[in-house]
Amino acid sequence: MKHARTTRRRTARRITRRAALAALLGCAPVLAACKGSGGPGAGTAGMPPPAVGSMVPQVTELTVDAVQSDRGGEGWRTDLTSERAGTAKLDILPTRAGPLVSLLPYYYSENDFDAALVALDPADGSLAWARLISLPDGAAPWWANYKSDVEDEVRKIAGRSDVVVSPDGRYASVIVRAYVSLTPGEHVSAVAVLDRASGRAVRTEEIRGLVLGQALTDDALVIQTSSLLHPGSETVIASGSGEPGSGSGGPDGPGGGTGAGTGGNTSSTLTAFPLADPQAPPTTGSTPLWLLGATRDSLLLGASRIDPACRTGDCLGYRVALATASGQVTGQIDGVYAVHPNGFLERFTGGEADDAALTAMARDAPASTANRDGESSWNRVWAGLGRELLDPASGATADITGFTLSCAPTASGWITTRWRPAWSEGDRGPAFTPQTAGWMDAPGPVSTEPIMMLSRDGPQRDSSTFAVSLTRTALADRPA
Repeated sequence: MKHARTTRRRTARRITRRAALAALLGCAPVLAACKGSGGPGAGTAGMPPPAVGSMVPQVTELTVDAVQSDRGGEGWRTDLTSERAGTAKLDILPTRAGPLVSLLPYYYSENDFDAALVALDPADGSLAWARLISLPDGAAPWWANYKSDVEDEVRKIAGRSDVVVSPDGRYASVIVRAYVSLTPGEHVSAVAVLDRASGRAVRTEEIRGLVLGQALTDDALVIQTSSLLHPGSETVIASGSGEPGSGSGGPDGPGGGTGAGTGGNTSSTLTAFPLADPQAPPTTGSTPLWLLGATRDSLLLGASRIDPACRTGDCLGYRVALATASGQVTGQIDGVYAVHPNGFLERFTGGEADDAALTAMARDAPASTANRDGESSWNRVWAGLGRELLDPASGATADITGFTLSCAPTASGWITTRWRPAWSEGDRGPAFTPQTAGWMDAPGPVSTEPIMMLSRDGPQRDSSTFAVSLTRTALADRPA
C-alpha cells in the first residue's frame, strides 16, 4: 500500500494563480493563455494568442493514493484516488513496462485542464510513478466563444488522439490545450512525451495551429496541424474510384497514389520531433491526408478518418498510405476499414467485387440504423466478404472472413479479440449480437485460452476513486 501526501497547498496555489491571471485582461503576451472574463464562452476581444514559446508544458510529480487489494488468486486490483477522477476522461493503455492510466481533461473544460499519467507495476499493481502535465507557471487555457458547429467539429478532432503510446511501448505522449480560437491557425497546444519506465519527460513542446492528430513511431513524435478544420481532403474518399465502398482503385491520381484530391492547394503540416536526441530540431512536411496512426517506422495516412474497430459489421473500405514522418508516401494499402492502436489494419481482400457489393449495400440499406429489416441484410453481406488482419510493419496477415475484431489491453500490449457474428430477434427486428471466439496477439493463430487483461471500474458519481484490475479472462463464447 502506498499513500502520498495531499496536494491541498499546491492546489490552492494554482487556484490563486488562476484568479490572478483571470483578472489581468491586459496581461503581457506571455501570460495571454489565461481565460478571458467568464472562462469558456467569453468573447475573443482583447485576448491575443500567447507569445511564441510561452506555452511549453511542465511535467511534475503528482500525488495519487494507490491501495492494493489482495484478490486471493491470479491477478490484482488497485484502487486509485485522484482529485481529477470525477472530471476526466479515463483510459488504460498497455506499455512495455506495464499499465499506464491516463486522466485527460474534456475538451472545452472549465474546471479541469491538466492531464495526468499514472504508471503501475505489472507484477502487482503497485504505483510506479504519477505525473501531472500542465501549462507553465499555473497558466490556465483560454477558449474563444465558439459557434456550435465549429465547436462540435473541434471537439471531435481533439478527442481522437489526446494520448498515444509508441508501438514499442517505450513512450507516451499527451496533449493539453492552451489557446482555442475561432481561427484554427491561432490554436496553441502543449505536448509532453514521457518515458514509460521512469516517468521522465523526454521532450516538451509548444504546438501552433489546430492539432488534427498525433502519432508516435518508435523514435519520433509526429504532430499534424492545420489552419482549417481538416487537412485538405475532408470530402474525398480514399480510393481510386471515388465510390463509398471502393478501396481497390488504381494508383493514379493526386496524393502520391492515395486517390486523395485536395479540392485546392490546402495541406496540413506534419512536425516530427526526434526522441533519441531531445535537443534535435524538429523537421516538417505536409500532407492533404488525415494522420491515422503509426507503425514502428511509418505513418498511416488516409483521406478519410477511420475508426479503430468495426465490431458491428457496417464499415466501408478506404485506401491508407504508408508514409515517412515528412508525409512522403512509400506505399499504399487498399480496402482498409479499421486502424488498431498498435498499427494493425483490417481490410477487405476481394477487390472490385467486394467494392461493388459494399457500394450497393451502402446505397440501399440504412447501415447506421439499428434493428431495422435492412440492418440484418447489410451485416450478413458484410460479414461474408473476404477480409484480413494485416501488420503493415511485418507483412503478416490472418484471414478474418466471417468474423469482426476489436482491441483489448493486457498489461504490456494490445490483443485482438475475434468476434463471431450472430443475429437475434429483438422487439424491433433483427439485432446484430456478436460473441467472442478467441484472441490474437499478432496476425496469426487464434487462442481460446483465458488471458490476463486490464479493466477498470468507476469512478462512481461524485467519487474520486476508481479501480484498475488485471484479471484472467475467458475470451471465448462470451456475448458482446
